[in-house]
Amino acid sequence: MRMKDEATGAKRSRWRHVAFTLMVATIRVVFLIGIRFVYRVRAVHAERVPASGGVLLLPNHVTFADAFFLSVACPRPIRFVMDEAFIASPVIRWFTGIFGTVNIRRDQPLEAIREVIKALKKGDVVCLFPEGQLTRTGTLCTLQRGFELIASKAGHPLIPVWSDGSWGSIFSYERNRYFKKLPRRNIGGIRIAFGETLVAKGANAQSVRDGIMAASTEAIAQRFTRQNFPQRRTSINGHQIGMINALQRRKPFHMLKGDPLIDELSGLTRGFAKLFRAKVCIRDQFDPNDGMPWVGSDFLREKILSASTASRAFDFYDFGTQALVSFERSDCAHYPCFAVDGMVVAMSMPDPPPGIGVDPQYGRRANSWGKLLPGWKVSSSAPRRVFGPAADAAGLALPQGCAPDDEGFLIHG
Repeated sequence: MRMKDEATGAKRSRWRHVAFTLMVATIRVVFLIGIRFVYRVRAVHAERVPASGGVLLLPNHVTFADAFFLSVACPRPIRFVMDEAFIASPVIRWFTGIFGTVNIRRDQPLEAIREVIKALKKGDVVCLFPEGQLTRTGTLCTLQRGFELIASKAGHPLIPVWSDGSWGSIFSYERNRYFKKLPRRNIGGIRIAFGETLVAKGANAQSVRDGIMAASTEAIAQRFTRQNFPQRRTSINGHQIGMINALQRRKPFHMLKGDPLIDELSGLTRGFAKLFRAKVCIRDQFDPNDGMPWVGSDFLREKILSASTASRAFDFYDFGTQALVSFERSDCAHYPCFAVDGMVVAMSMPDPPPGIGVDPQYGRRANSWGKLLPGWKVSSSAPRRVFGPAADAAGLALPQGCAPDDEGFLIHG
């Protein structure tokens, strides 16, 4: 009788396990279907994810919802590496359990690496955000090097990934805050581009960074496939500008009448302005007292330097040939920028406020034109050129000695 009761109990336990597994799978599928349709998530080159075997995904990190967007786009279930500090709540822990997260502790880095390697050797798809934090500029941050040890020990392939279009959601830092803002329509949905596979041996921060930026060019290119080239490159460059925390969406900015940039920077004055409803105000004379940002070349720079001190501080996005020359005005925040052939390549921007428990991020740096925009990749050897869907196949030439650093700043060497 006792043996019969034990057998019955074991059978019930198995059925409960099966029922729970089915329930979890159903919740996961229904939730991801909802995410796919609400955010219009589309995968680019999902065929690059191998059908079986361990693989390490290394994407940029834009929003708190990135794990869901990636799960929708990837043809295989993903196990995300998460710090236990973020899943202290039982509800969050249960929810992340649905997605089979690999939970780690920052104060035990070697144990964390062992857990990730263990998951890869089991044949899982593991996702690790190499920046180690959410971007607060919209651009790619410095990559932490923990994945290099994981790659060398596990020996499984790495796939750089770029998530495009989620900057601007309530889960991102767009408008300089998370969550506390009204949601806006997601223009064109979200693209998740899986980059070219990297061999684990010899993979490092630079090769992964290059791979992620290359994936960004593919993600953005797929978004504008239906337009002819002249119109497409203007729209693409406008989209690139809208994906960073420099000029704000739906906010006006000023340009000075007679400045040649008005016609030259079509990606800014037409593409960005149209896509993100940013009004371009052409002024007859320089007057900074309304506090709105100004965009211009050396033509505007001369007017600013000769003007009297303004009653309110203002921003100056400087695309001139003298942009890297020091700019002394206490009422002006000077942001050097760089454009080639009318296409904006890099922009400086305000430094985001420091986050709690994360590394600082910067929007500008000395002797730099700012951060490389998403959708551009820089050639690895001299003479340097940038390539992307906003340029033709030959790319755009960069000044001699110019190269991006490990934070993505375009530095004049």
